[in-house]
Amino acid sequence: MKPYLRYIFKLIWEQKKMFLLLLGLVVFETLARLGQPYLYKILVDNLANGLMARVFDSETARVLVEVVAAWFCLSVINNLLNAETQYLGWEIGNVASQVVHLDGYHKLLQLDYYKHTQKHSSQFAKIVDEADTASWEMINWWLNRFLPAALGFVGMIAIAITVNIQMTLLSLAVIPPGLILIITIIKRNEEEQHRINKLWNLKHEHLSDQVTNIITYKLNQDEERFLDVQRGYSYSASDAQRALNKKWRMASMLNPDVLARFLVMGLGVFMVKDGKITIGSLFMFMGLLNEILAPLHLLGDILPQYSRRARHIDRFLDLQNEKSEVKEPEKPVHIKLENIKGRIEFRDVSFSYREVESVENDTVVVKKGFGLEHVSFTVEPGQHVALVGHSGAGKSTIVSLITRLVDPTDGQILLDGKDIREFAQEEYRSFFGTVLQEHSLYNETIAQNIAYGKFDASREDIVSAARAAQAHDFIEKLPKDYDTLIGERGVRLSGGEKQRLAIARAMLKRPKVVVLDEPTSALDSITESKVQKALTALVEGRTTLTIAHRLSTVRNADIIIIINGGKILAKGSHAQLLHSCGEYREMVDLQTGGFLSE
Repeated sequence: MKPYLRYIFKLIWEQKKMFLLLLGLVVFETLARLGQPYLYKILVDNLANGLMARVFDSETARVLVEVVAAWFCLSVINNLLNAETQYLGWEIGNVASQVVHLDGYHKLLQLDYYKHTQKHSSQFAKIVDEADTASWEMINWWLNRFLPAALGFVGMIAIAITVNIQMTLLSLAVIPPGLILIITIIKRNEEEQHRINKLWNLKHEHLSDQVTNIITYKLNQDEERFLDVQRGYSYSASDAQRALNKKWRMASMLNPDVLARFLVMGLGVFMVKDGKITIGSLFMFMGLLNEILAPLHLLGDILPQYSRRARHIDRFLDLQNEKSEVKEPEKPVHIKLENIKGRIEFRDVSFSYREVESVENDTVVVKKGFGLEHVSFTVEPGQHVALVGHSGAGKSTIVSLITRLVDPTDGQILLDGKDIREFAQEEYRSFFGTVLQEHSLYNETIAQNIAYGKFDASREDIVSAARAAQAHDFIEKLPKDYDTLIGERGVRLSGGEKQRLAIARAMLKRPKVVVLDEPTSALDSITESKVQKALTALVEGRTTLTIAHRLSTVRNADIIIIINGGKILAKGSHAQLLHSCGEYREMVDLQTGGFLSE
């Protein structure tokens, strides 16, 4: 069985009680449906006999009334059961789609940060969204269309054999070639659908890029240029899908059910003429034929969508099978936050990264390189250490390692003498407060954004953190102060206001270790001064690691570590490095020389 089918049936079986109820109702619905062709037989035969005799006796009239009444009752029952089974099928699909959505969302949260950097931001979300929709549709197809058709097929065959075995065999004879035709079309075009799905992905990725970076469009001219690029992606995917849909259409056009009806009706006419069956039996058999050939009709109708939805589920299962390289320990070490001292040690740490060069025939080609090589240093509790170096030197890699966004390839990172891989990830990250150059803000209220540091924080705690972060004053001036929505990525706030919210979020955690990644590099001098006051309050008494290009912000650090090419070039205080490290002195001169000469 295909993996996507196993997964779909697993989702259905997880709702066993509702499924068994649906199954029972479908059986009764099928029985009600099976009785209707037999009633047609009685009705037609009695009408034919009455017309031939040119008189309807009381017995014939009674039978006709009873048959019509029975048909009406069966139709009502069939409608009621059909409506209930449709509802149950939808409900099972709805519950299953929520399971898929939440499982996918959970997996995205668990995925390594490194894996998120290797794909377009819209790809993972699109995989989950498409699997959510695909699971709902496929469950509805299986429960509301395939299951009734399959039961109807079996029941109708059983009845058809009792009517006339020759016509039954004749109608069944066209099914194997029809199935072979449909399966052949599926196999022949499956890879083409896979290629087209990638074109649809490119279209959505480009759209996501444009919306995310709308400021670039707004600040540049030539709207048609932007539209032309999107048209190219859209038309490529749409044209390719249209061409394939024409091939899928052949499955419906070449469906052999017309031939089956022609053969059965032709044979039936001669059998009625020879007196081997009644007219009613012929009408009954033509009604049975609709159910016998229903599976072929279904496959022809659903085929184009089915193949695509199956691919969506397969992609989702591939995502679920992604292995996280940052793993949880089997028996994690547990230490209360108040017992953490904040001593950090890098012990001969190396880290190699992988970058995707190309993807050919679903094979990922990667190249490897070193982000860090044999790095060792120690930060004592309460000490402030600054990491300095040119772009790409390895500073951000150190931050990613210490916060466990990635794990070292070799060596150890210790917190209070314990390998950080021994801690549960959530507990370990609760020890840290981070402030980045561009912090993640959400289209939620000020209070909700600060509370990402500690979700169970009280309003008083949030306000206290905002005061300490020099943010309370500007928040009070907003239309709804702490209940003001700040827009996507905090678009309604200035750079300095965003940073002070990020600092408030970090303060709310009351961390033992603070990590600052160029938190003031994009700010003007006056705003930087306000943010610096907030940072001073945040780092006071805490172990602190700071990445900075602006050396004036770290000159008072206890230790400055110079990183170059993934290695430690030198370390010491600002005064020591000015005398002992030519590269550091050159960086200082470059940053101060022009300003002083003016």
